[in-house]
Amino acid sequence: MLPSTFEDYLEAILTITENSGQSATLDEIAAVLDTGKETAGTTVASLVEEGYLERAGGDAVRLTGKGSAVASKVARKHRVLQCFLTEMLGVDEDAANKEACTLEHGISDETIERLSSYMDGAQSPPGRMGRCRGRDCTLLDCKEGDTVRVAMMRGQRRHRRLLDLGIFPGEIVQIRRKLPNKSVVVRVKGCDIAISPEIARSIVVESCP
Repeated sequence: MLPSTFEDYLEAILTITENSGQSATLDEIAAVLDTGKETAGTTVASLVEEGYLERAGGDAVRLTGKGSAVASKVARKHRVLQCFLTEMLGVDEDAANKEACTLEHGISDETIERLSSYMDGAQSPPGRMGRCRGRDCTLLDCKEGDTVRVAMMRGQRRHRRLLDLGIFPGEIVQIRRKLPNKSVVVRVKGCDIAISPEIARSIVVESCP
């Protein structure tokens, strides 16, 4: 099992590369983790030596297949935990994000799967959502070009798939296109994802501040 610090670095690099390209510089890594560049360089060197990262020119690095697998697993744990804390327990988004960062390293894969399954069938609490003329505003109601924040996901058996796509409460989503069949193409973490009208109708959103 990797030290939690190593997992934090891999998760941070995954976030950077998802949003801005295939590699991450030491400055970017240090900024995301709020640490010094020298400290970041030492940890990155260890991860390169262990085969989780590879050099990409200059001081930039990118995830190897081995590193990407670990980073994706940690990121999913973070999303599930943050979703549970915000949607099921009503914890503030910033506080939930910090708690998820702490909890993600010690929780087992089995517990995450059970937690995700529990949320699949649980009733989401009211509140924490935007309104569209007196009713819940969903992705299906948005216009092309809108940028919104996910407030909650309704319905059973949908949370797990949405979490895997990176869609969870607090995430910023941009509406890219609305297709003739009413499917919605959204951009999440730098990737375009097509969502069926049935799923889009279950994602309650609110305007970004």
